[in-house]
Amino acid sequence: MKLEKGEQKRYFKAGGEWCYIWTPPGFEPGKTAPVLIHHHGAGGYVREGESDWVDTPSKAAYLRAAMDDSGCVVAGTHACGNHWGNPCSVEANTALLKHLEGVEGIDTGRLGFMGGGLGGAVIWNSVLGPFAGKVKAVAVMQAVANLSTIVVEQKFKGVMLEAYGIPQDSPDDEAIKRIVKYDPMPGLQALEKGTSLPKTIIYHGAKDVNIPPDTSAKMLAAALENAGGDVTLELFDEVEHNTYAMGKPMEDKLRIFFSVL
Repeated sequence: MKLEKGEQKRYFKAGGEWCYIWTPPGFEPGKTAPVLIHHHGAGGYVREGESDWVDTPSKAAYLRAAMDDSGCVVAGTHACGNHWGNPCSVEANTALLKHLEGVEGIDTGRLGFMGGGLGGAVIWNSVLGPFAGKVKAVAVMQAVANLSTIVVEQKFKGVMLEAYGIPQDSPDDEAIKRIVKYDPMPGLQALEKGTSLPKTIIYHGAKDVNIPPDTSAKMLAAALENAGGDVTLELFDEVEHNTYAMGKPMEDKLRIFFSVL
C-alpha cells in the first residue's frame, strides 16, 4: 500500500479480514507518524469500504480527536466480528500490524491501542501475547477484561461462549474451566513486577450494569498497578454503559492522552 500526502481512508485485507487505515490531514509519507489501532465493540464491523467507527460521526469524532495532537494514523480490523478476544481476533490484530510495518510513513514503534466492550478483551490478549512490549499507550472504554465474570454475571454468557465455540448452555463451572486459558484477567494478575506495559487509561461508567466496574475496570486497574504499570482509572459517577455518548469531554480526554504517542 502506498499512501499519499494528507487525509485519506483506505480499505484492504490483512490476514483474511477487512481493515482500514485513516490518515490525518497533516500526514506526509516522507515523515513517520505513530499508529493507533482501534478495536470495535459488540456489533462493530469493518467491511469493504465501510466501518462503523469510521462512518458514524460520533464515533469518528473520537478517532479524529486521538489524531489531533499526536498526528497518528488510525487503523482497525474486523477481527472476526464478535470475537470476545478469541485467538482469531488476536491473529487478525497481528496480521494488521505486520501489514502496517511495510507502509511508508508509519512508525509502528510508536503504537497505541484503543477500544471498548469486547474490544478490550482482544487488546489485553494481544498485549499479553504477540504485542508484548510493543504497545506504548492504551485507552479502554467500558472494556471487557474478565471473561470468567461474564459467565457468572450471565448477561453476555451465551454470545461470549459462542465466540469460542463453547456450547452456550454449558454449566458455569464447565464454561469457566474452558474459557480461563483465553481470559485476560488471570494473565494480567500473574504479571511480574516490572513487566513492560503500556501507559493505560480506563474510562468506565460507575453505573454500568452491562460490564460492572467492580469485576472489570477496577480489577484491570489493580492488576496493572500490581505489575508496576502506569495506569489511571476514571469512573464517571452518573454514567452507565455509554461512555461513548459523552461527546466532547471524552474527545478532549483522548486528544490529551494520545499526545504521548
